Amino acid sequence: MRLDRFRDGQTTLQAVGLALTVLGPRTSLVRMSKRLACTTILASAVYTYGIGTATPARAAQPDHRSPANSHARATQTPKRHAVAHPAPPANEDVTVTGGIHSSTGVTNTTPGGGMLAVQTAPKSISAVTRDFIAKRPSNTTPLALLASMPAVAYARSDPYGQVSGNLTIRGMNNTQIGMLVDGVPLIDNIYLGVDPVGQSPDSENITSVAVIEGSPDISSPNYNAVGAEIRTTVRDPSHHMGGMLESSYGTYNMKKEFVRFDTGEIGHTGIRAFASYSYSYNQFWQTPGSLARHHVDAKLVKEWGHDNKATVDFFWGSYSTAGINGNGGKTPTKAAFEADGTSSLYYNTDYTAGTGSYWQLVRRRNSTMSIAAPVHLHLAKGLSWDVTPYFVSIIKDANYPEAISPTNSYYGTEKLAPLSLPDVGANGKQTVEVVDPQYQSQLALMNGLTWTYGRNTFRAGYMYSYLNSTERANYAAASAQGLPANAWGRYGVTDSLGRVISGWDIVYRQQLNALYLDDTLKFFHDRLKINAGFKEVMMQRWVSNLIPGANPYKNGGNYAVPLPQFSASFDITPNDQIYINGTTAFKAPDRSEAYIDIYDASSPNPIQSHPENIKPEYSIGEEIGYRHKGLVNVYVAGFNYNLTNHDVLSTSYVNGALVNAPINLGGVTTRGAQIELGMRPWHHFSPYLSGAYVHAITNNNFRKNGDLLQTAGKTLVNTPTWTGAIGLSYDNGTYFGTFNLNYIGKRYSTFINDESVPGYVTSDITVGYRMKSFHISGLEVTRPQLQLNFLNIGNNIYYAGASGLSSNAKTTKGIYGTTISGSAPTYQIGGGFAMVGTVTAGF
Repeated sequence: MRLDRFRDGQTTLQAVGLALTVLGPRTSLVRMSKRLACTTILASAVYTYGIGTATPARAAQPDHRSPANSHARATQTPKRHAVAHPAPPANEDVTVTGGIHSSTGVTNTTPGGGMLAVQTAPKSISAVTRDFIAKRPSNTTPLALLASMPAVAYARSDPYGQVSGNLTIRGMNNTQIGMLVDGVPLIDNIYLGVDPVGQSPDSENITSVAVIEGSPDISSPNYNAVGAEIRTTVRDPSHHMGGMLESSYGTYNMKKEFVRFDTGEIGHTGIRAFASYSYSYNQFWQTPGSLARHHVDAKLVKEWGHDNKATVDFFWGSYSTAGINGNGGKTPTKAAFEADGTSSLYYNTDYTAGTGSYWQLVRRRNSTMSIAAPVHLHLAKGLSWDVTPYFVSIIKDANYPEAISPTNSYYGTEKLAPLSLPDVGANGKQTVEVVDPQYQSQLALMNGLTWTYGRNTFRAGYMYSYLNSTERANYAAASAQGLPANAWGRYGVTDSLGRVISGWDIVYRQQLNALYLDDTLKFFHDRLKINAGFKEVMMQRWVSNLIPGANPYKNGGNYAVPLPQFSASFDITPNDQIYINGTTAFKAPDRSEAYIDIYDASSPNPIQSHPENIKPEYSIGEEIGYRHKGLVNVYVAGFNYNLTNHDVLSTSYVNGALVNAPINLGGVTTRGAQIELGMRPWHHFSPYLSGAYVHAITNNNFRKNGDLLQTAGKTLVNTPTWTGAIGLSYDNGTYFGTFNLNYIGKRYSTFINDESVPGYVTSDITVGYRMKSFHISGLEVTRPQLQLNFLNIGNNIYYAGASGLSSNAKTTKGIYGTTISGSAPTYQIGGGFAMVGTVTAGF
């Protein structure tokens, strides 16, 4: 019998009291020893077999023995599982848990197979942990990891979920969703889109991905999160030296090589660090072309004293592609796809001089670097300070082919003299690659003080950021072989004056100041928590287009927005909680096109005009929810939102260019409910279920051609009414497997709801095997494993989501009787079947 089984203080005191009562004051030392032994055995039986009052489950303790498993450490001894003893009394709480040891960080302790992490905040939050993340393909992204969460509709336009950033949550598109990586917004802060390949850490280093479906915390640096916020957390370095090796191969020539090294604690400094490198490559399923990616993640941590911690995060990634645009392959209309199938996704595979659709001229490139240094300091009893300076640099190109005339071209509004071009086609035009490089950098500082006194916790903070960006397009002329002299536009077409001609030459600057404060009060032994807060965001923008004749030459905006918040939660029992909240949020207009006009060499008139008097989007939201945790965890929430100046994200092709189109749809009302259920590991099985109902309607009629379309009361575009997911995980420490099924319901792609796409189902399967650890020349190889992932096992080719929205697909009459011609929406098409095999080992 181990005396350390007496973990609960109350049980220990009861056992000692029982012993003293039995012994009495005059008992001899020998008799005392015998009786104490009997009493110890009796108390042990009480603890072990649950006779009388059961003790709470022992808190999970990290296992620091293995350097490879430094995500969420195994919470129990490897391969040891709780056993339910026969015939427990009716008043006993039986807790069934799992705990395993793996090289990938899987512990098999999160309910729902890693898809239902325990939450306590007074707002709806869904999250996946290592137990789920590690069993997905190695080249997965944070957006793809959230595909099964309630009210999430993710358009997986390639089998691996790499290139698609089309995501909606409760009807909010990805420009209205915040994205944080270790607290830093790693997004394009102008176009407000997430590049899931270039701006995401390697999945091997991700501890968890959480989505706050309602609105972000008041201290969040995101200024675009009208709706949800996604938080990706990267692992801390291990306390012991070690690392991980991983190699993956799959269909479409997919491969990924990954290596990570942990220093462990360096001397007795309290400093530890890790660094990882990966290279990945795959060809595309729907079009010629491929993606190649290099990526580095690194983190250094220093801890000292009482609750003091300093961290340095470094993320760098670079990739390049050919053959796809920002949405993957081409985005066809419904009619084109049903007539031509997947061939409608192809750009031309053969080069023809004077045309603008050769696949090798459709290229993307992204290079992202981020450095952050968050520091948490314990200043005094109950008082702490958090400060995070960070710097983000993004360099990206989004190139596409076009054909221009040597004799009828323009630079802004200026007509050009005949151009000297190398390979004019029979139609009198020259094929060019429009090279659109964007150089963006952001420097920011976040500060926050937290003071706890008694039942009261007060927070106050300030954030400042400065963003600078330049974006100047040019035309790189193709040779007779179909390619320009330089892929990224180093040698642009010049006019007779030696000027490099361009459709836009943008300078974009932004300055942001934000102040917040909130206060939390706790009552009834911390069971009732009430929070109220206020945030003020002040933003200035200056946007210029420097090409000749641009009007306006300079534009911008000044925004000052008050954002109050309120929340409350009550713990009915230790396992049951109810909560309510009321939040506000805003999003300033995104994209340069919101402020300036875009030109092209084909015309002196703008090919896209900026909207007049565009206003920031503003939302008021309420939630009410209930949580139960136990063997089966249940999360239920109801929500209501009212939005003004709702900006729907749309794209369109203009002269072959895929351009962003800001569209103000007016007011939107969204109501709905969601549910999540997940079971803790039970006989090694962990099921998960989620579902959501979203009723989102537009409140205003849409103005077009001087008339109004009857859009009030119509369902919001790209918003499925029903979504759902089923997950099942099995993991006994040696053999493991998962099954995931996602359903996305019918959705509309036009504002008046005269065209829609049907719902669809996709499903994935994972199977794997872990070996025992062994030694090679004194080096421990920790739990090598083999994993196979089967994606979209039914090879379902489906409409993943609308890319180019339309007010009306068919010709119709406006409210005032004007005939309004229709235009067909365009769609992203969901990726087909893929299979990936992965070998992983820790050391």
